[in-house]
Amino acid sequence: MADSSEIAYLYARICGAFSNMNLAERGAELAREATLASLWERYFHAELPNKPESWLLAELERKVMTESIQKFVDRAAPFVESNAFIHALVSKYEYSMVKWMLYGLAASKPRPEILSFSNPLIERAVASWPRLSDMFGGTVYSWIDPAAFVDLGGTQNRLDRQYYAALWESASSLPQKWKGGIPSLLLREMSFQNLIWALRLRRYYGYTKAQVLPLLISVEGKDVAALALRSFDFDIDNLESWSSWPERRLLGGQKGVRLDLPTFEIRVLGETFAMVRRALHVFPEGYTPLYCYFKLLDTELSTVLGIIEGLRLKVPSEEKEQLAWAFAGESA
Repeated sequence: MADSSEIAYLYARICGAFSNMNLAERGAELAREATLASLWERYFHAELPNKPESWLLAELERKVMTESIQKFVDRAAPFVESNAFIHALVSKYEYSMVKWMLYGLAASKPRPEILSFSNPLIERAVASWPRLSDMFGGTVYSWIDPAAFVDLGGTQNRLDRQYYAALWESASSLPQKWKGGIPSLLLREMSFQNLIWALRLRRYYGYTKAQVLPLLISVEGKDVAALALRSFDFDIDNLESWSSWPERRLLGGQKGVRLDLPTFEIRVLGETFAMVRRALHVFPEGYTPLYCYFKLLDTELSTVLGIIEGLRLKVPSEEKEQLAWAFAGESA
């Protein structure tokens, strides 16, 4: 376990890193100046190669994701070996790779050659491609079998719930002096995640409250489902019906008569950004700064990937700037 001086140094380094992230004003500046060539130069330090645009955009996304992951891994490296919480936090990248591999297997794609994140488990899975039992047998993913491909969305949901269960267990096991604001931040994050899942399942699949309930994250002795379940009291096709919703500030940016889910999810990400930005300075001791850094990097990644997607869709620079501000929970 780290000592106080190591944590103090960690906090100082994360504050310095935060000031240089592509968030809010810096993110809007990047969006304003972004072209495929300029982003390629920024991330690859080379001129744009003579390749199809689709290939260039996909390779740029991979590079951005790889750099974001590496930033956190580098910062967390001194603490991972002896800290179950940091290991559980970093495992989100592992879970993401497992989901990515499952989609590849479902589409009968060949063994991937380039990975945005790798560790011994991922390397073993890739080496054993496409034999599921060899890929995941004897691991926390050993339950994945051919039936997992019948409902990939359900499999992804189970993986997400498994990730949060392990993360909460590891956070709960931290000594009190190192917990800081992590438990309350995680509970809020899980509540938001459940809310988004519930709204997606209602909008895209017509799920009822009873159908959604078993698919939500659950924590023994804690209520992280109430926000999601309460959303069923309101009509997602009639935005006016949400006027009495306690979390109605999350409806900022809505322009139509029905709930626009992508806009809502960006707003929730912005709320999470604001929450962890405050917590970074309120809880400078313990492992809260590392959790905050992880979430801030996630917001930065969403910002840059949103800018890249804007290039793909030929979105005007003004809209990409607005998106950068929205991810940070602010407006231009």
